[in-house]
Amino acid sequence: MNAIYARVSTEEQAKTGYSLPDQIASCKALLFKQGKTNIVEYVDEGYSGEFIDRPALTSLRDDIAAGRIETVVVYDPDRLARKLSIQLLVAEEMEKAKVELRFITGNYDASPEGRLFFSMRGAIAEFEKAKILDRTLRGKKKKSSQGKIIQDFGLFGYSYDQANCTYTINETQAAVVREIYRLVIDDQMSIERVQKELKKRVVLSPTGKALWPTSSLHNLLTNRTYTGTFHSMKNRQQKTGIDTRKTMERPKDEWISIPVPAIVDEMTFERVQHQLKQNKATTKRPFIHPYLFAGIMYCGVCGRRMLAHHCAFRDGSYKPYYQCATQRYSDLRNAGLKCASRSLPAEALDAVLWSKLAEALKNHEKAKKFIPKPKPVANNKVETKRLNQMESELVKRRETITKWFRQQKLSEKDAEEELDQIRAQLIDIEERRNVLKPLEAPVAAKLSFAEVAAQLRPLIEQGDLTPDEKKSIIRAVLTKVTVVRTDKPSVKKPPVFKITWETI
Repeated sequence: MNAIYARVSTEEQAKTGYSLPDQIASCKALLFKQGKTNIVEYVDEGYSGEFIDRPALTSLRDDIAAGRIETVVVYDPDRLARKLSIQLLVAEEMEKAKVELRFITGNYDASPEGRLFFSMRGAIAEFEKAKILDRTLRGKKKKSSQGKIIQDFGLFGYSYDQANCTYTINETQAAVVREIYRLVIDDQMSIERVQKELKKRVVLSPTGKALWPTSSLHNLLTNRTYTGTFHSMKNRQQKTGIDTRKTMERPKDEWISIPVPAIVDEMTFERVQHQLKQNKATTKRPFIHPYLFAGIMYCGVCGRRMLAHHCAFRDGSYKPYYQCATQRYSDLRNAGLKCASRSLPAEALDAVLWSKLAEALKNHEKAKKFIPKPKPVANNKVETKRLNQMESELVKRRETITKWFRQQKLSEKDAEEELDQIRAQLIDIEERRNVLKPLEAPVAAKLSFAEVAAQLRPLIEQGDLTPDEKKSIIRAVLTKVTVVRTDKPSVKKPPVFKITWETI
């Protein structure tokens, strides 16, 4: 087979002569001219040339390694990759497989002259990429130094004036911002209480949802732009993969301050910061119930963790419950993941569970009926084999990069960048392998349930244990308790639970 590889990373490239149809048409014309008709197209649309991990390129490399490709035609070396090291790596793989590599914009062969041409084109492509980034950054700094905000960051309370590149106050939203600040200062509300208060007042979030995300409220309360100063060039983004980026803060001396209309004054902002710190430092009210099985209790319907919760009544009394996490966390509810399980009365459930556990510790044979049938152990051989293969390829690539650096084909900077990426991927592979190890490694020798029960039996028979002593015993023998309520809703009959547990 004969292959065409085409790539475009942005719509802008398509406008400047690198459109996919044009690349493919030019490559086909060259193959037809040579009388080659068995053609396969490998197209990466929307992928940067900075990284080697691209779907179509990976498929092409696999087919080359399998001996299915005779000729590869690419419009230009920078379509293959924007980094010289990646170009050299792919070209070397083709040479080893005796695959002919052709470019529309120039000829390439394995001679010293051909290698020189190829390296020069790769270096130029990398230089052009750096120049584009430099021009973009200089343009942003110039606009910022002129007091212009280069884009709309979607700040709630402001409207973006695109003509003048600045923010103007949106009075309707600004009134909400001031009220949120007032709730924190005057009513000493936490962010969670502000969230509930806004929902109660039917004040919609910036995205139009009934419930404000706590992260949005925190950002609104800690963003100094609301005091009248917007900081441009504060953050920068670093690409860590094809679709992943990491945001990092620049040194403060690189920030550019741009004046904007203030929604709150500096004193109000500082009072809010002080109140937020106090809220964080305030000790939470202790549980009104010991919740003996908190932390190891799981929902029998959806499998998520059950959380300690209490219901307050008008007369000042409280009733403790275990409740599925999907009913407590707003993000899970909003995502439509709310579980249908019922709340479990903690007093009744703790009494039933402790009674059954105490009975099982006295006669460990009775514990077996609460232990679920063992699930088949996952087969990790395929995943381990894949990780080993990836590690082997990365080690070979590391050796190749080192060889090219010694041969002065790569600069020290390029070699370091490549080796850092390889090192990070090797660490990820090792971490993933460590996750799989416990499923494959032999279980270390430890006390059985019967042996632990024999040691704890005197304490159980002694009776009159404190809640903390009961918790210590529970965590010494149980790792997970799964419960579902099976009785029909009724206030007259005691609740009925279906219980399974996992022991040490």
